[in-house]
Amino acid sequence: MLANTIPIAHLHLAFTRNMKFQLFFLLATTAAALPSAQKLDRPVKPPLKPLVINTLSTFSPSGRLGSSPYSFFNVSFTDPEFNNTTVQCGTQWTFEEVDKVWTRKNTDCLINSKTKRMGEWSFQLLKPTANGEGASLLNNFMLHLRHDWISGVHVATQKFNYDGERNIGGMCSASGICQFGLWEGVERPYLVSQFRLER
Repeated sequence: MLANTIPIAHLHLAFTRNMKFQLFFLLATTAAALPSAQKLDRPVKPPLKPLVINTLSTFSPSGRLGSSPYSFFNVSFTDPEFNNTTVQCGTQWTFEEVDKVWTRKNTDCLINSKTKRMGEWSFQLLKPTANGEGASLLNNFMLHLRHDWISGVHVATQKFNYDGERNIGGMCSASGICQFGLWEGVERPYLVSQFRLER
């Protein structure tokens, strides 16, 4: 009977070792699970302040002999996320270049700041529908704005349309000259939501 009895000191030692192993196993598995938990619980970044569209205008010439062959698009907006920096972007094209204008990345943007850390603004004019039906560089398009800077990328996209959203107004004259811009009936300031892209 006594020969089969395990000393209490040995029981205590075995128990202690077992507890240490369980504790080590628990800590190890918990540590291994932390990275995935942190990814799942990554805090949502606060929403960005919307861009303020100051002016937007499009123009096409009459096409008459001797007149300028260039059409124009210009937009000016203010970015409250960057100390209310004002950005002016624009592009021009001829009738033969219309198809090349769609989706082309344009970097002809000027800012009222000499700070290089402000990054680069660019824009694209996109067709408003998948099949391109009814698309017009004058009064039916999607404007995609993009800001690449040292800490991330901000983007904003807004549809401008003469008939549907009715946020563009203008006309074509008898001479063939067409001019459009922000419709006078839209709420001012005209705000466009912008978002931060995850890297």
